[in-house]
Amino acid sequence: MTSRVLRKAAVTASGALLLGGLAVAPAVAAPSSGVSAVASDHGCSKGRNLTNGWGKCTGRGTYYWHVEVDCTLGGWGSSSTQAGRGKTYAYCNWGDVETVKIITES
Repeated sequence: MTSRVLRKAAVTASGALLLGGLAVAPAVAAPSSGVSAVASDHGCSKGRNLTNGWGKCTGRGTYYWHVEVDCTLGGWGSSSTQAGRGKTYAYCNWGDVETVKIITES
């Protein structure tokens, strides 16, 4: 689980406790490869080094995508949105890269 998901669950649980209600944490998605089925249809791949992650899509057509990284020490980063083929980078604002995800948009 990423630290961002854990922080969100903790905030949700504490907010419910403060209001005197039952704490119901949101469902957490199972870990994945970080490349969605839609992204793999567009020939997308990903990689990382110490402080940044990259994504590259080679498929033709109109689609939008960006790269997100989760980092050590609670850091994270996101690239700009790309239209179609290309390569882009996302940099950690704190810590080193742990996971890289390619996110496709409608």
